[in-house]
Amino acid sequence: VGTIKPVETTAPAASVQAAAAAAPVAVQRGSDGVRLNFAFDAATPAALFRRADAVWLVVDSTQALDLDAIRRDAKSVVGEVSRIALPQGQAIRMRLLRPQLVALAAGDGATPDADGRRWTVILADTLTTAPQPLEARRDLADPRRASITVPLAGAGQLHRLTDPDAGDVLLVVTAPPPARGFIKRQDMVELSVLESAQGVVVRPKSDDVAATVTPDGVTLSRPGGLTLSSAWTRPERGVSAVPPLFDDAVWRADRAAAFIARRDALIEAVSVAGGADRIAARLALARFYMAWAMYAEAKAVLDLTLADAKPGTEDATALTMRALAGILIGRPEQALKDLANPAIGSGANAQLWKALAYARQQKWAAAREAFKNAELAIGTLPLELQRVVLRDAMRASVEVRDYPGAAARGDDLDAVGVTADIAPAVAVLRGRLAEGLGQEKTALAAYRIAVASPDRQAAAEARLLEVALRRKRGDIAATEALSQLETLSALWRGDDIEVRTLQQLARLYADAGRYAESLAASKTATRLQPNSEAARLAQDEAAALFAQLYLGPKGDSLSPIDALATFYDYRELTPIGRRGDEMIRRLADRLIAVDLLAQAADLLQYQVDHRLDGAARAQVAARLAMVYLMNRKPERAIAALHATRIADLAGELRQQRLLLEARAQSDTGRRDLALEIVANLPGREAIRLRSDIYWAARRWREAAEQIELYYGDRARDFKPLNATEKGDIIRAAIGYALADDALGLARFREKYAPLMAGEADRDAFDKASKPASANNADLVNLAKIAGRVDTLDGFLREMQARFPDAIARAAPADTTPTGSLPAIAGE
Repeated sequence: VGTIKPVETTAPAASVQAAAAAAPVAVQRGSDGVRLNFAFDAATPAALFRRADAVWLVVDSTQALDLDAIRRDAKSVVGEVSRIALPQGQAIRMRLLRPQLVALAAGDGATPDADGRRWTVILADTLTTAPQPLEARRDLADPRRASITVPLAGAGQLHRLTDPDAGDVLLVVTAPPPARGFIKRQDMVELSVLESAQGVVVRPKSDDVAATVTPDGVTLSRPGGLTLSSAWTRPERGVSAVPPLFDDAVWRADRAAAFIARRDALIEAVSVAGGADRIAARLALARFYMAWAMYAEAKAVLDLTLADAKPGTEDATALTMRALAGILIGRPEQALKDLANPAIGSGANAQLWKALAYARQQKWAAAREAFKNAELAIGTLPLELQRVVLRDAMRASVEVRDYPGAAARGDDLDAVGVTADIAPAVAVLRGRLAEGLGQEKTALAAYRIAVASPDRQAAAEARLLEVALRRKRGDIAATEALSQLETLSALWRGDDIEVRTLQQLARLYADAGRYAESLAASKTATRLQPNSEAARLAQDEAAALFAQLYLGPKGDSLSPIDALATFYDYRELTPIGRRGDEMIRRLADRLIAVDLLAQAADLLQYQVDHRLDGAARAQVAARLAMVYLMNRKPERAIAALHATRIADLAGELRQQRLLLEARAQSDTGRRDLALEIVANLPGREAIRLRSDIYWAARRWREAAEQIELYYGDRARDFKPLNATEKGDIIRAAIGYALADDALGLARFREKYAPLMAGEADRDAFDKASKPASANNADLVNLAKIAGRVDTLDGFLREMQARFPDAIARAAPADTTPTGSLPAIAGE
């Protein structure tokens, strides 16, 4: 029973049909963890529990399930998944790759399911829901028939299965919704009731232990009755009890004694002791300091005690006490190194202090698990240390949303007594517990108690939580919340409270459109505690906001200057890869649009030098060369193009780079080389560029011929010329005039004179196309105009039209189009 049975098929067709009939398992990944959605054809009771790193889901259904989605989509959490066939159902066994909390919810996550047709297994670091607790009731009326009853209305089937890792047999009873399970493990002589998220799981320690399912629940018994005590003892998992670290009577005596007299006596005892007695004397002095909460002094004595010990011969008690003192003075990392020493072992004390160290490191999941493994050890401590440990254990449970566990720790605190010095901090924890359970008014009342207390740390944390809760309830406006949080961030500095305050401020600043302040708050939080969960979350939110500013529409409200300043202040948030490169290019385009060409060139140059390679690098270099040309730096454009040359470029990109290089060579005076580069290039933009090069070289006739070729049959179109076309036509006429090409002038005048509609345009065209009729002053003026014509804007406009991706956002249109001429003075 409980062994894995191989699936037998008679033919490949049977395998295909079985796969087609299998119900798929849907996997949902989100910020709150991984959800595995199981759907069944009928109402199906289920049980869910965890043993070590394996999660077991047992269901009362033999319906085939397709587990490939778990292997494919949940492989970051689940390393191995297998199916075990049972006589009346099946078990799904999933091995986790890292520690996770486990829960089971009825439904698919969006809508609840009252009959159990759909179940969702939740694997997460923290849980927002907890199962309803089940209770084990003892029946001792007849000791010969002593049994245990678990009230569980509507319980499902009883399954027997074997754990392949431990080799033991488990009795599993499934249950319908809602989720109900044992929050804590309960150990008896003949059996153990294991922790579960749903259902009842029993590990028999005797072969004759039997489980019976009744309409009202589950009964556990054996022939002759179970061996049960008259009262339950609190369970402890995985560790055995060891002698206490502190003797309560000695602790009380140390606290009751006169401090100076008792200290001096203990120091004198250390000074006269020798050999092994000296270690005992020093431990007594360290315990005295611990009883008076002088943890730094105690650690100093323990450091001296262990200073001369050789590795492997250290005293276990001294190591443990030094670890505890280190934790209490804020050095949990060093304490964990001491606790890892083989001399200490893995007893309850070691588990307890590891839990406390994890809590001080804010590793809440690990702390909560370790606290659960050392429950008995807490009761052996003096009351003062119990309060410290229970407060941290309660917070660990609150942080991972284990609200039943947190409530139990709170009850323990009440039992040992909450002193005035820790009452404000406990009030904060009780407020968080009430808020987690949905009791918001109770939570606000607890927070206000802490705010009014003299404990400044507890008051600061309570104020932060109160503002967040009131903001959630809509009881406070965003401006007032900002004001209170800004005051709090100025008054309380240097720990996780400030980090969480800055995290809240960053969100409110972002909602208010104060993006630079939001990023600054997140940056400060990261600098304060880079390894804390709140700081990492603030960093992730800042990176998302940064991406929205430069890759989405949110940044459109920023001026280009503010966008550039914000980018340089927080450029470490630039994502790696394609998204980061696109972000930089978009920012460069915004700078180009407002003529901040040098800054845009710096951004693109950095991409070319450090972030890109291959064709992408060549493409960005072409964009960089165009920016350099716009900024009148042709030499740098040539350098950018030459540094990124590669073979086998695509035709479009190759032609674009050749045009840019030819223009840059022309602007540096190497016009013959420029003409060679574009000699065989097709396209209107190449014709215009050749005209520009000829014009710059004072080869007027060739420049005019290229313009005439550029416009082709435009003269046959009776559509009026626009301003750009008029400027080009007049420039060509000036070129023919300066070249003394009478035939060209006559041909040009015949073609374009009818299209010169405006008075000024007709007059300028006449003077340019009839140089013989113009006076010497007009000819001199025409020559000066020809020398002042700037052809760069026309070239850039042609490049933008031909290669629209060269500059994603073009600069604002120039009111004076390329090639247009100033008004000719005179007649």
